[in-house]
Amino acid sequence: MPMSLHAWLHDAQPLFAEICQALAASLQRAGIDQDLVLAGTPCTHAELREDRFDHSLALYAEWRGPTGGYQGSILVYGDGLAYAEFDLLQAHPHQPHLVIEAATAWGRAGALKSELRLLPALEA
Repeated sequence: MPMSLHAWLHDAQPLFAEICQALAASLQRAGIDQDLVLAGTPCTHAELREDRFDHSLALYAEWRGPTGGYQGSILVYGDGLAYAEFDLLQAHPHQPHLVIEAATAWGRAGALKSELRLLPALEA
């Protein structure tokens, strides 16, 4: 019998917390002392998604702000592999020619990597 959405969410909580720490660490490495408000908070929307090719299930969860705007998402596959992103869209504090689009994290529990997704800043 397949796991329910509630069971997936329950089992994923430690991974979600670890992902939030990895996202925050990528910001700290860039010199941004911003708390990712989402750390330890439940996602505002979650669903199980079926892969069209192999019919495996994955947990998709997202954060939305108080006004309903998209802030980020996490995708956790049945084998434990995860990918997450949290949108920032702010100037890089030390490289004015760059904008931080998002913080991203990927990997498995205990072996996550994270980095910032950067874009060139628009010329003034």
